[in-house]
Amino acid sequence: MPLDAPALRTRAAGGAATLNREARTVDVVALSGPAPVPRPAPAPAPEVRGAWIEELDAASADLTGFGGAPVLMDHRNAVDAVVGAVALVRVEGARIIASVRFDGSAEADRLMDKIQAGSVRGVSLGYSVQAWTRAGARDGLPVFRATKWTPRELSFTPLGSDPGATVRKEHITMDPETKTAPAKAPEAESGKDIEGRVGALESKVDGMAATLDEIKAAVTKGTNDNAPAGKDGQDGGQARAAGPGTMHTRAAPVINNRPTTVSGGADYTDPAVIRRAMAGALAAQFSPLVKPEGMAAQFMRHRALDMVAELEAARGERVNAFDRDAVFNTIFTRAHSTSDFPLLLADGANKALLAQYQAAEPTYRKLAAKKPMNDFKAHKFLRVGDFPDFVEVAEGAPHERGTISENRETVTPKEFATGITIGRRALINDDLGALADFSALIAVRAAAFENGLVYDLLASDGPNMSDGVTLFHVTHSNKAGTGAAISVTTVGAAVAALRKMTGLDGMKLNVQPKFLVCGPDTELTARQVLAAITPTKSGDVNPWAGQLELVVDANITGNRWHVVADPMQVPSLVYGYVQGAEGPQIHTEIDFDTRGVRVRAGLDFGCGAIDYRGLYLNEGSA
Repeated sequence: MPLDAPALRTRAAGGAATLNREARTVDVVALSGPAPVPRPAPAPAPEVRGAWIEELDAASADLTGFGGAPVLMDHRNAVDAVVGAVALVRVEGARIIASVRFDGSAEADRLMDKIQAGSVRGVSLGYSVQAWTRAGARDGLPVFRATKWTPRELSFTPLGSDPGATVRKEHITMDPETKTAPAKAPEAESGKDIEGRVGALESKVDGMAATLDEIKAAVTKGTNDNAPAGKDGQDGGQARAAGPGTMHTRAAPVINNRPTTVSGGADYTDPAVIRRAMAGALAAQFSPLVKPEGMAAQFMRHRALDMVAELEAARGERVNAFDRDAVFNTIFTRAHSTSDFPLLLADGANKALLAQYQAAEPTYRKLAAKKPMNDFKAHKFLRVGDFPDFVEVAEGAPHERGTISENRETVTPKEFATGITIGRRALINDDLGALADFSALIAVRAAAFENGLVYDLLASDGPNMSDGVTLFHVTHSNKAGTGAAISVTTVGAAVAALRKMTGLDGMKLNVQPKFLVCGPDTELTARQVLAAITPTKSGDVNPWAGQLELVVDANITGNRWHVVADPMQVPSLVYGYVQGAEGPQIHTEIDFDTRGVRVRAGLDFGCGAIDYRGLYLNEGSA
């Protein structure tokens, strides 16, 4: 019996094709037949809890609005993904045939190039299903056939589930008024005419070519799976030798129940997809740095509780969007199960926060190298020169292996956090200004906090290194014996000290200084020293003009200044985030005591000094 289960799904596959570049058209098989596709739970019927098989009935498709439907790339619901429209469509037996007309965009031109080259051949339907019918079982899985469904869009995609959904090898002729194929003309009284015979021959050639493609696909599949490619264990040669008499069985859809990581398109009615789009709209409301994309644009005028009501409706719940108390109560009654509101707020705030955080650009990122950190344990880092030197190998003799120094520096990341609570009244009034301000402020706060932690490493003489000596020390040859103001001469002494640095085994590093780093009190002098001038005599030539980049940061106090090497050559300062969670991360949860939402911003960050040979300190003049 029919089962109501609205959902938008996708199918896709590859094939070979020709197209008309002048007319900017191509003909496609949008659906090659029932084309069974294994689907994970949940199934259309609640009593079926596991995987199931989906089939589409071409005759049951509502094609009323499919003519003129958008043609996309990879089911992306975005303006720049539209490359044309469906011009003509018809049902041909168990297949749906369509003609695509490309627009004049550069994206469409690039896609046509790929189709002509044969690198893109598959097409895919995006559709919604209004009713299902149970259709037995296959390979131990229940089969559900869509008996009332509506195609919404057509996409070009490299891989998918329907192996026969591809651009066609011959053009189709349709009635432009009805957007369907014309009725078959009656045969002439004298018998079949030449046109009929040519058409029959073309049909046979098309069918044989399709079968050959399927045989090739089967052989390729058998090679990849280390299994027979043909029917009933036949290899590729046996399959080809079986002849036309078995083509109809080989052309039948093949069920593959093995798990796969490839899926085509997106389900536009999936609450998770809707929630991501809503989060994009919230992020755009929170920050002008975020631009709504795709589905997010349609929710830009929605308030937060309106979004919650629409999400509940997508889950099959009946919620009166105008009853704000009822919507608000839904948030709390579902707090321990499927409440979308905390996740929606967190997703939106994180999107806004990331954009604002990246725009903050703290200066320490120029001086320090970013390193991966997997957990909160101490991380050891190799330094330049830690690797053993090359030695000559005598003929026939084994090569000697050196050792890596165990005297390595470690950096331990830590967990930091802050947060606020958004009260019940603010939520009911849809006053999310607090969260918007919070995401902007925490982005700036996090960037400044990280900046301070890194520059603390440069304060005083710096932390103790594994050799028992502070980061900046005359023993390390990276600290001026007497403080002096920034000048051509003192900068020259710092540059020379870095260039003379050697590795642990005496290897000359030829360190390349890149940054002159100072605080606001010495910025004017630093700019004068680095400024390009037009000299009147050789003694007036400024040797540092264009050679060093100036970095000014308020965390450097007084007259102290540094010369720092390129962190790509000699990483002396490093930083990183645990498990790649760059910047602060916002988490939200329901607060049952206050009937508000607790918002927590966490930061898993670590920084440290791992080498002294890329840093130089001058205390400056008193």
